[in-house]
Amino acid sequence: MTTQPSYKSHILMLLLLIFASCFAVVLVLARALVTGVPWFFFLIWNLLLAWLPFLLAELAFHGPKRPLFLLPTAFLWLIFLPNAFYIVTDLIHLRPFPGVPLWYDAFLLFAFALAGVLLGSLSLQRMQALVTARFGAHLGWLFAIGVLALSSFGIYIGRFLRWNSWDIFTSPRLLLLDIGQHLLTPQLGFKTAVVSGLLYAITLLVYVVLVLNGRQPARMKADG
Repeated sequence: MTTQPSYKSHILMLLLLIFASCFAVVLVLARALVTGVPWFFFLIWNLLLAWLPFLLAELAFHGPKRPLFLLPTAFLWLIFLPNAFYIVTDLIHLRPFPGVPLWYDAFLLFAFALAGVLLGSLSLQRMQALVTARFGAHLGWLFAIGVLALSSFGIYIGRFLRWNSWDIFTSPRLLLLDIGQHLLTPQLGFKTAVVSGLLYAITLLVYVVLVLNGRQPARMKADG
């Protein structure tokens, strides 16, 4: 079973997420102030999108457990979850820029990536807890593993096919046709599998470490 945080630890976690996000935004604003070029402002938008699955997971966790409310909320959460981990792929924007040390941009991009991974992982932990409470720990982990696989594929769709989460509502036919073309074309299908697999390995490793580390204090207290 996943161990649920206390009210105080949950508030502390929320404050740390806000701090991590604000820290990343400040780095972008400071860079723009020095250079006069708002080059990385798109990261702020990506970070806002990363907050959506976290907020939806909180809504599902604390809101009514009636299927009429929970299922649509969970569906929206699943659609927007890739946006949280997607920020990791923004590391491809790291390159020399006049007047800015490369190490500064590296820290900046890493700060956004870290905030996104934390938001995505913690939101998944919330949703896994809901599944575990209803169906048991084994199905809870199967749910988390499956969701991360879908999320990794969603990241690929966003980064390389340039589709957004809301396109599933605005352009579902074109979205499915584009995905089908990539999956059925051998060379594109291989690239899709490799990139999605690497993303899956990274996000799964980070998530498992975070969850297992969060369970250690409870185990130590129980052993004592």
